[in-house]
Amino acid sequence: MQNKEEYFGGASVIKIAFIVGIILGLMVGFSGLLRAEDNKTIDEPPRTPGGYPLILDDDTWPTQIIYDTIGACYQGTIKWILISNPPLIGQMPTPAAQRQMVEHCFCVLDKIRKELTYKEYIKKVTDINWTGDLFMTNAGECVVEYETLPSFFMKIPDNGTKNVIPEDKPKDSQDEPPGLNQKESENGLPETIFQG
Repeated sequence: MQNKEEYFGGASVIKIAFIVGIILGLMVGFSGLLRAEDNKTIDEPPRTPGGYPLILDDDTWPTQIIYDTIGACYQGTIKWILISNPPLIGQMPTPAAQRQMVEHCFCVLDKIRKELTYKEYIKKVTDINWTGDLFMTNAGECVVEYETLPSFFMKIPDNGTKNVIPEDKPKDSQDEPPGLNQKESENGLPETIFQG
């Protein structure tokens, strides 16, 4: 075995202290990375019942719920239009028709948001019967009160009741296949709103 003088022969006390300092510094630095933590102590952001992060106030409607509600309303609106206007089945809605349906769904959503808080809505939204009634009631009111979906429905105000009556023959149904001999409106666009 070597003695201490031979082993540390060319090293000064300053060099040794520097090397020991670096080693200790690295050990302290890495100890923070290697420290174990209890997962329960980490604060997670609050989440909505759907699991989405809750960024806004507790009873504000999160964007994800608004998106989901508009999407559900849009699908229901398409079905409602097709049931009321069977000649449109199989035809792709034009951008103008899509815009009318989205505007209609925002009307429905605004009426729901005015009537219910987010917490009340989220508790009941999974009940299909309740949700269907809520959407249909507000959809009918939007068509009558705010004249949404004017290309698909008209109202008959003769007896003072608010009824949404589908037209006998929608403006955009034709006896010929779509695209043939389309009449143009005053602005030069075809009168049909669903086209194949």
